[in-house]
Amino acid sequence: MNNKIIRVCAQKDPKLETFAITRGIMIITFNEKKNFAYGVGYKVQSGNSWGDYHIIGALQEDSIWSFNVGNFQPFDGFYDEYAETASKISDNFNIVEAKKYFDNFDDGSMYSLSKKFKINLDYDYEKILKNCTGKEKELFAFDEQGYPNSKGEYYDSNFCFLSDLNGFLEYGGYLWYRIDKCEDVKIGLEDEIPYISSLIPGKIHFMT
Repeated sequence: MNNKIIRVCAQKDPKLETFAITRGIMIITFNEKKNFAYGVGYKVQSGNSWGDYHIIGALQEDSIWSFNVGNFQPFDGFYDEYAETASKISDNFNIVEAKKYFDNFDDGSMYSLSKKFKINLDYDYEKILKNCTGKEKELFAFDEQGYPNSKGEYYDSNFCFLSDLNGFLEYGGYLWYRIDKCEDVKIGLEDEIPYISSLIPGKIHFMT
């Protein structure tokens, strides 16, 4: 992903030393022509549930970007849903091109970046066990075989490594992490980021 925007909101738990609890993620990449954007959004919602969404952006004739958001993360294969989301903002959406980004699971892809900031004890317990401190191992309720207790306090949480949030801004009780690597894309992030965030239901809001 040569052109990408990353936003992560996480919460520092005073009992954890290696990890922060992830509260929201937005990752957006741009195609080679810089006229379409594809992304994924996650936010924690009521009852500590986790909502996942796909993001489509299209550059209009007046050089202004339009964005829309739909249910389901872009890695789930709901291509009709993605096309429906895009139809609200463009008549030129090409699902074949979009698949190049949605179905890319290589290192540095949208998928791999989303996994980087969204690890949990259900699917990623081996990675967590390998990197956690002795205190965290107890908090995550790992047994002697290396499996976490599904009834543990943190089992339903999503985490990210604090070391992966280098340069974060602490504000309002949260850690805000951002990467803007889109120097050759003409887009007003100060307007588009809060707008896209407003389309994604959840308890947190990305302002910049």
